[in-house]
Amino acid sequence: MKRKAFFFAGLMCLYLFLEISLRLVLCISSGADFFHPSRLIYRYYPELIPIKQAAISNTDSTLDVLILSCSVLHKDWADIVEEMNKCLQLPRGFNRIRIYNASGVGHGSRDNMIKYDLLSDKKFDLIIYYDAINDSRLNNCPDYVFKNNYSHYLWYDEINHIISHPEMDFTVIPFFYDWMKIRLKALFVREAYIPQHFSMRPEWLVYGSNLKSVMSYEANVKEIVAKAQVKHAQFLYLTFAYYLPANYTLQKFHDKTLDYSFCDHSRETEIWGLSQNVSRFIDTVNVGSKTWLSPSAHVKRVDLNAKFPKDGSYFADVCHFSPKGIRRFAELTCRELDSLVLAKGN
Repeated sequence: MKRKAFFFAGLMCLYLFLEISLRLVLCISSGADFFHPSRLIYRYYPELIPIKQAAISNTDSTLDVLILSCSVLHKDWADIVEEMNKCLQLPRGFNRIRIYNASGVGHGSRDNMIKYDLLSDKKFDLIIYYDAINDSRLNNCPDYVFKNNYSHYLWYDEINHIISHPEMDFTVIPFFYDWMKIRLKALFVREAYIPQHFSMRPEWLVYGSNLKSVMSYEANVKEIVAKAQVKHAQFLYLTFAYYLPANYTLQKFHDKTLDYSFCDHSRETEIWGLSQNVSRFIDTVNVGSKTWLSPSAHVKRVDLNAKFPKDGSYFADVCHFSPKGIRRFAELTCRELDSLVLAKGN
């Protein structure tokens, strides 16, 4: 009996040593919380932290609005909340409006789906969805590299592994094993991931002509819609507005001879792929959403791209807005909100 007791005690000591050591490694290397390593996900989505701390309910007199988008509406790139507060009329039945901006730089439909899951305890009155272009860059790889869950991009492979390990707060050993596999794959398997910048593997841009991510985009958005409906939230889908001058070339962009309203956050279209592939992807999901997004009393699709002026004074690049453009976006969006939100108030 004593031998067994010593054996199990030794195993427990070994387990505790390994658990503590691996938690310390995650804390130092990735900024994880020692006691709550599952919170590592918020290193990827810091914009959710203040939203998680807020008291949000769709049964009170406050109109709680959640924006799910990309850098186009990110707080550091556009004053979308301020502009919407200027033109949004307070609907009947509400005496206050709160807009929560969960937009993230470089984020796409999978990020927005995951973020809405992470906010599952929050009941918003209205979800505004505006995103498309970042999913287009996921096409820039050979067919055998592409994954429907986007794990062929290192960012998503890391995130997918974090959310697939709900046991992290109890033990990090299974997670750490998978985490090391990702690190080793990134170091030694050259074609495992799409590079962070197109200049690192420009020969892959031609593969973007096969719009492999369209089905993933559709599935991700539909999942958000389904979960929003369960929580009785209104859902406003805006098609993605973009402007690509007919004479666009990468050289003209760098020379700033195009009619964009250039600023610090202007980005060349090649960040997302070859210009013809990027525009075709956006057009495909914009048009396709008319088919797979079923309108109802709680779901509304607005073709914002068709309504938006195709003029460089409104755009800083193919998708990011100038100050004039963000004002126009807010005006068009708020105009569409009235009927959707009022339907809930009736």
